[in-house]
Amino acid sequence: MASILNNVPALNAKRNLGLSEIGLNRTLGRLATGERINMAADDAAGLQISSNLRADIRILNQARRNANDGVGRIQVAEGVMEEAVNILTRAAELAEQAASGTTTDAGRAALDQEFTEIKVALNALGRDTKFDGDDIFGTSFDIRVGESIAEVVTVTTVPIDSTNLTVTETLLTSDNASLALAQITSAIETISSNRGALGAKQQRLNTTINSLSITSENITAAESQIRDADIATEVVNLTKYQVLQQTGVSALAQANQSTQAVLSLLQ
Repeated sequence: MASILNNVPALNAKRNLGLSEIGLNRTLGRLATGERINMAADDAAGLQISSNLRADIRILNQARRNANDGVGRIQVAEGVMEEAVNILTRAAELAEQAASGTTTDAGRAALDQEFTEIKVALNALGRDTKFDGDDIFGTSFDIRVGESIAEVVTVTTVPIDSTNLTVTETLLTSDNASLALAQITSAIETISSNRGALGAKQQRLNTTINSLSITSENITAAESQIRDADIATEVVNLTKYQVLQQTGVSALAQANQSTQAVLSLLQ
């Protein structure tokens, strides 16, 4: 039916042109961001799931960095402990020599001077070794390696100094040297035992780092499946909506021209 009040074909063409423009804008947005979901209206459920996954990924990555920091701190401690064992081993040699009856009092005095310097050096190792400004030895710290409060690795180090290791004797007499040798041997055992414990913690952290990396990769892949745009599909959609927009404009122009036929009836 010809009408001058309502141009139904033009209204229909305009509505379809609007839908084409919406689709084109959505496709352009996806191509620009690389994401299929740019607002909640695109996929409300997918947005919620992917947002939660993104938070999980960032938490996992931070936990991995925490574990790496823990490994670094352990490596610093272990390196200093190795040096502490080296100088205590030298101290044991001095004590063994001083305990022998073949060593004179003058010789023991000279040995004791070196032994005293070893104790000073040992104290300096424990006092001056720090990590990010914090003391390393004689402390305990927790490394958070997951979202749960239970996902913590606790690392403890023994004090490195002559007092806490009970290396307090002198080498001035044979008896004192014998006592000093027993103290030094015990100190070496204490440090070596703690080094072994630190090595076990480091191995655990290395395993945790690997596990966190794998988990992060898998969650990233899952989040990508939900949120990332399929570029090939969007390129196809871009072509489709561009054609629809052009044909829509043409159809609207034709529909508007159809009213001219109504006017010709009045002439």
